[in-house]
Amino acid sequence: MELENLSVKDLKKLNYEELNDLSKKMKEFMIESTSKTGGHIGANLSSLEISIALHKIFDSPNDKFLFDVGHQAYAHKIITGRANNFKNLNTYKGMARFVERREGEHDVIDVSHAGTSIPIAIGMAKSFYDNKKNSFAIAIIGDGCLVEGMSFEGLNYGVQEDFPLIIVLIDNSFAIAPNVGGILKLTSGNDWQEKSKSYFEGLGYNYFSEPDGHNIKKLSEKLEEVKKIKKPSVFHIKTIKGNGLKIAEKHPYRMHYSSPFNRNTGDGANPSVTGKTYAGEGANEISKLMKDNKNLYVITPATPYSNNLDDIIKDFPQRAFDVGMAEQQAVGMAVGLALEKKNVFVCFQSTFMQRSFDQIYHDACCMNLPITFLVARTGFAGYDSPTHHGLMDLSYLRSIPNLKIYFPGDTKDLRQIIRERATKPDGPMVILHQYEPISEPEKFIKDYNSHGITNYSKGEDGCIVVPGNVLSTAINLKELLKKNIKKDFSIEIIRSIKPMPEKNLKQIIENNQNIITIEQNTLLGGLGSAILEIQNKFNLKTNIFRFGTPDIFVNAGNDKECTLETKIDSKSIFDEIKNKILS
Repeated sequence: MELENLSVKDLKKLNYEELNDLSKKMKEFMIESTSKTGGHIGANLSSLEISIALHKIFDSPNDKFLFDVGHQAYAHKIITGRANNFKNLNTYKGMARFVERREGEHDVIDVSHAGTSIPIAIGMAKSFYDNKKNSFAIAIIGDGCLVEGMSFEGLNYGVQEDFPLIIVLIDNSFAIAPNVGGILKLTSGNDWQEKSKSYFEGLGYNYFSEPDGHNIKKLSEKLEEVKKIKKPSVFHIKTIKGNGLKIAEKHPYRMHYSSPFNRNTGDGANPSVTGKTYAGEGANEISKLMKDNKNLYVITPATPYSNNLDDIIKDFPQRAFDVGMAEQQAVGMAVGLALEKKNVFVCFQSTFMQRSFDQIYHDACCMNLPITFLVARTGFAGYDSPTHHGLMDLSYLRSIPNLKIYFPGDTKDLRQIIRERATKPDGPMVILHQYEPISEPEKFIKDYNSHGITNYSKGEDGCIVVPGNVLSTAINLKELLKKNIKKDFSIEIIRSIKPMPEKNLKQIIENNQNIITIEQNTLLGGLGSAILEIQNKFNLKTNIFRFGTPDIFVNAGNDKECTLETKIDSKSIFDEIKNKILS
């Protein structure tokens, strides 16, 4: 059977020997395809056989498959007729890395963040139960997702009524990085079935398990038993992350996600962005400081790779640690350490920082604690999902009292602010930085001042105000303005977003007839809005042209593609304002 023509109906007709053959063919296809495009190969090889078994026994889309995160959905995509789309994985508007409803009726929810599938499945199962609909809501989760707070909340309520709810737990002892904590103890060891059975049945679930999570026949037979129950059930299976690809089995962390790679050696695959990065420079500085500062702690929720923390966690295991996929726990623990006079850095990606908003607001900031949040991947964030962009940072963070927001102009600036925070932290601060490799070893700033805004270049006809991650756009725009309409604009790099360098910005607004702001952040409440607030406060008469992302979810894509989509590239900005400046 050709994978390009595969359908759910075709799969259901196959016997187990044929399904095993199909599994081998799908595995080879997934490995070969992702070796060329990059992708989340490890978790998807872990979930291949259970995906086949689920489609064999249940009836999607009548039965709803809710993949948690979507790292496990490649086999599901092939079974539902999307093998041809794999060549477009990791491309702009191509096949989603995760699960998105735009791809068809078999994809029930748009997913990218862990922990969401159980609560949503309960809502669907409640509707099926009330309407006496013959359908199941099936939440397909990993053991890493199980530690998310939402998963615990869902597990608690999922037994409230006899919902047609099934939770398929794919257990390979890994989230992105190795699992930690009590759930790992529950699901590991020779007695994992006994311990897990006691836990889930204690909550009120019917518990089923299968040690061989790569045996399609055994999985299917167990699913038939689960299906007969028609009450809240957990089906717990043991799998191997990266099963069938030796390099992924050997290095499950390294091969969680990869760029295009050599399938034999793994060359090209790396959990971190390669080249000189803000994350790498920041980690190097923190590591140096931790050697002499025994009061310095570092916490990350399951993403040591995005802040280059692997070596730090290895070198300082008592003061640097991964708490698993638990962003709220990470911030809450930091609060507890800070209350005991420890100096804490919490390191995560912007997209995951959102999940801990309440802890940042209510605990860290309300108590004005000296915690530093070092946040990677602000701005456009690549091909993961529209939800993975960090395009709301400035807007929602600016609203929190006591919280300082800093955007380093270059790596030298980053190292300096980290040193300051490590020695004399003053209340809570978020330090934002981009994720991509730095094109220049050091960016362009020669001199810093204490005002939080630094001049990059002089000009007499107006001013462009930007954070460091869009400096190149400002430079290109300056050149376009000078070349085409003979207007020479200065460029100011704003580093302190909150508090704003009000005195300096007031002077800039007073001295320039035209101000242009550019940011990879929504226009609603971002940098441009902050400068408008200063203009309004002092009743200044200046043209302020704001450019940022519109009120939309921006497609997954690289920096250039997303910049063009949102029209914050230098040419689009020039075309928009050239006549207004001349008038």
